[in-house]
Parts: sequence; structure tokens; C-alpha cells
Amino acid sequence: MKNTVSTAPSSSEQFNKIYNSSLAHWAWGDVRIPKELQELVKSIKPKTSLELGCGLGRFSIFMAKQGVQATGVDFSSVAIENARKSVIGNEFKPAFMVGDVTNLEMIQQKFDVSFDVGCFHCLNEDNQDKYVSEIYRLLNPGASLLIWALDSSPSGIRLDSNYITKVFENKFQLANSSFSRRRIIASHWYTLIRKN
Repeated sequence: MKNTVSTAPSSSEQFNKIYNSSLAHWAWGDVRIPKELQELVKSIKPKTSLELGCGLGRFSIFMAKQGVQATGVDFSSVAIENARKSVIGNEFKPAFMVGDVTNLEMIQQKFDVSFDVGCFHCLNEDNQDKYVSEIYRLLNPGASLLIWALDSSPSGIRLDSNYITKVFENKFQLANSSFSRRRIIASHWYTLIRKN
């Protein structure tokens, strides 16, 4: 059964309001680099990365500092504008793009790794399927996808390993699932591997 009730922002306009606020965007921004992302970089040593729902771009900037050709996508034009401003004059500059993770036709290159820290759980079931197809198209065979998702999504979908396996099973293999209290909320990190 699909539940479309949402208690969190779900449109680009709603997120634009958050990122325009000098105070509210801190609730949606991240300062610390998750250890799961750091470990992913160390173990895979990717040359290219794609961040889905990059917000202010801190994680893509981290990737660029590791020597990765990093790309960050978010459907909030305000977030992308702020991300671009934050790297003016910096040596490490990810490519930041305004885009919808369910339709990334403006991107044609392939990536070694993709990561999503809080985007997937905001999608309804139809958009989850589109997301999976787009990420499959954009990742190299055998590439990793790292997702952090709330156990109870804002749209009311209960997310767990079984659910993730079902949504991704035709195109990805679930390699790892680990419980997290990131932001003091029950959540999980999922590592998926793109099938050939």
C-alpha cells in the first residue's frame, strides 16, 4: 500500500525555502563526513563519484579533496547555487548540477561510485523505481551505491533490508546493511553493488 502523506519537505520549492533560511538549513545540512563514506573511498578508491541529493555539497567537496572527479546533484537550485559559491577559489571543485534524481538525462558519463545521504527515503514508490533505473544507467558494472536512509521514511514507507533488496533486486545486489543512529534517528546504511 502506498502512503503519500509526507511530514518532510518533498518539492524543490520547499527545499529552496529551507536553503534560503539562514537557520533552518542547518537541520538539513551536514558538517561531519560519515565514516561510512570515508571507508567507501578508502576501500574502492574511485576515480569518479555521483552524489544524489547533495544539498550544500560538503560530501562531494570531501570526495574532490580525495582526488575523485566528483559530481553532486540536487533539485534545489538554491542549494546548488550555495554549493557552487562555497568552492569559488578552491583547488577542489566538484561539478554541481540542478537535477531530479529520478530523471538525470543531462548526465551521460559513468561513475565508479554513487552515494546518497538522505535522499532515497524522501521518494515515493514510483519515484524509487525511477531512481533505481537512473542510478543503474549511470554506474559502471560492479560499482557501489551507498545509501543512508531513515527506517521510517517521511512518506510513511517502512524501510529495512528486505524492502531495499526488493526495490533494487533487478539491478543491484545488497552487499551490506548496518544500523545507525545518525541524527539520533533509527536509520540504516546500505551498500549495494550494480549488477552487470
